[in-house]
Amino acid sequence: MLVVRKGFVAVVALLCSGVHAAAADEGAPRAAVERLVEAVRSYKDGTKNPLSAADEAANERAAKLANSSLAIREVSRTALGGQWEKLSPAEQTNFVNLVTESFETIAYPKSSTFFGDLAVEYKTERITGEKAVVSTTVRHPKEGLVSIDYRLERRGSDRTWVIYDILLDEVSLATDLRSQIQKVLREESYSRLLERMRDKLKENS
Repeated sequence: MLVVRKGFVAVVALLCSGVHAAAADEGAPRAAVERLVEAVRSYKDGTKNPLSAADEAANERAAKLANSSLAIREVSRTALGGQWEKLSPAEQTNFVNLVTESFETIAYPKSSTFFGDLAVEYKTERITGEKAVVSTTVRHPKEGLVSIDYRLERRGSDRTWVIYDILLDEVSLATDLRSQIQKVLREESYSRLLERMRDKLKENS
């Protein structure tokens, strides 16, 4: 995704796996993880071959479901750090939209294409007040058994559980994303960050 290294795509890709064990209650934290898993798993990659109208419509539905399970605005704000407060509300919205498009154009299709056959085992669901952690494992053909923890919190007027961070073998996706974006901001500029993101989208469109 965007300026981050392939590790980000790998993390998101590990979401795209078969679900083992009974489904969770719809309002539970694990249910949010399952919705993301199933949505991304169903995503079809149209970069090599054009998608049919039906496939495009299915991708739109899957993207909407996946996006609703992720705290994309919070991830975007955290990644930008102090730069976020320097942006106008319209600029903040534009950045969130760009991040969202990066998920839909790059992360979701690659995840579904390369990791769609992996199987996830759900281990535990721990709820502490307004936050929760859903712990899973996935067996990767090259990396072996990998632990993936999803951090969630309640958001919105309906207090829906959304994912704001993913830990791959205890490495935080949110922290990794922030460090790489901050590196571009320090060494170049915010406008250059946007340019990099847009260029990446063009490469994958």
